[in-house]
Amino acid sequence: MLIKGASLLQAGEVIRDQNVLIEDNRIIKIGRSLKAEDDEIIDAKGMLAIPGLINGHTHLAMTLFRGYADDMKLMPWLEEKIWPLEAKLTPKDIQWGVKLGCLELIRLGVTCYNDMYYFMHETAEVTREMGLRAILSGVLFDMRPDLMNEAEPFVRRWKDDDLIRPAIGPHAVYTCSEETLHKARDLAEKYDLMLHIHLSETKDEVDRSIDEHGKTPVEYLDSIGFLSERVIAAHCIWLSPGDISTLARRKVNVAHCSISNHKLASGIAPLDKLLSAGVNVCLGTDGASSNNNLDLFQEMKMTAIAQKCAHFKPDLFRAEDIWKIATENAYAAFDLDLRLQEGSLADLSLIDLKKPWFCPRPLTNAVSHLVYSMLGGVDTTIVNGQVLMKEGIIPGEEEILEKSQEQFEDLVTR
Repeated sequence: MLIKGASLLQAGEVIRDQNVLIEDNRIIKIGRSLKAEDDEIIDAKGMLAIPGLINGHTHLAMTLFRGYADDMKLMPWLEEKIWPLEAKLTPKDIQWGVKLGCLELIRLGVTCYNDMYYFMHETAEVTREMGLRAILSGVLFDMRPDLMNEAEPFVRRWKDDDLIRPAIGPHAVYTCSEETLHKARDLAEKYDLMLHIHLSETKDEVDRSIDEHGKTPVEYLDSIGFLSERVIAAHCIWLSPGDISTLARRKVNVAHCSISNHKLASGIAPLDKLLSAGVNVCLGTDGASSNNNLDLFQEMKMTAIAQKCAHFKPDLFRAEDIWKIATENAYAAFDLDLRLQEGSLADLSLIDLKKPWFCPRPLTNAVSHLVYSMLGGVDTTIVNGQVLMKEGIIPGEEEILEKSQEQFEDLVTR
C-alpha cells in the first residue's frame, strides 16, 4: 500500500508532501519520491497523517448504555442503574455493543483500546473482525467469583494473537478482596500480562479504604505487592503526595479520563504532580455510559482546559504536552510502536484538512488544531496495514447502527 502526498505529523511537526509505503503490517519507507507497482494507492493530498491513537481506558460494550443513566454520582449510578442492567447482559448484547464501539473508534482515528468488561471472548472475536487492536481484560469482582475461572482460558486462547492482547482486570479495591487481587497479580505475572484496575476514583473510595484497611487504595495495593510497571491504573484522582510518590516508584501507568471524571463530578486528577514525579500518564475516555462518547480528541481538549482552570494557569498543559500524553505516553504504557516512522506498526489515520475548524492552518505545527479545534474529519483509518475506513466509508456501518439500536431496546425492556 502506498499513501501519496500526505502531510505527516512527526514529533509534533508537520512534514509536507510525503509518501508512506506499507508492506504487511509495517511502515517500510517514508519519502517524497516513493513508488509502488501493483499496490493499493491512497491519494492523501490535502490530508494530515497522524499516528494511531490509543484509548487507554474504556468499557467498549457500554456504548449500548449511552445516555441510559446520566447526571448521577458514581456509586448510585453503578448500584442503581449500571450493575442491574449489566446483570441482564448476554453475549449478543456484547457483540453489538462492541461492534458499535469499534465503529466509533474507527471513525475517530483510534486504532487500539484498553478494555475491561464482561464476555471477553466475544469482545475479542468482534474486535478482530472489525480490525482493531486491543488490550482486553475480563473484569473480576468478588460478587462474581465465576469470572476468575474464565480469566486463564481467555489468556491462553488469545495470548499469541497479533491484534488482541489479553490482560487481567480486577475491578477495584472496593470490589475485590485481597485474595482476588493476589490471584489477579499472580496470573498476570505467570503470563507476563498487564493488570488493569480502577484506582482512587472518588473520595468515598479512599475514605472507605482507610476505614477498612487503615491505608489509602494506593497504600493498600502497595502493601500487598500489587503495584508494578505492568499496572494500568484508571482515574487516580484522589491521591496523597505519598500515593503519587508510590505510583512513580512502582512505575505504575495512569489512564486519565477527564470527561468521565467531570461528568460524574468525581474530581480533577493532580496531573501536574503525577507528571512531575515521573508517573507515565496516558488518556482514556472511560465507557460511553459515563462520557458519553469515545472521542480521544475531546478528551485531549478537556484535559488541557480542566488542568489550566484548576491551577489558574493558562500556560500549563500546552497542546504539545497533551499530544505527547495522548501518543508517546500511551505507546510507552502499552509497549506499542505506533509512531509515524520507518519500521513502526502501520496504525495511522488520515485527517481531511479541508474543514472550517482547520482553517487557517499553521505552516509547520498542527498540534494546536488537533487538541483544541478538532470536530471530526478523519477520512481514512488503517490498522496493522489494513484499511478499515476509506473516504469516510466503513463497510457494514448501516447494519451495525440498526442492530445496535435493536439490541439496546431489547436489553432495557427485559
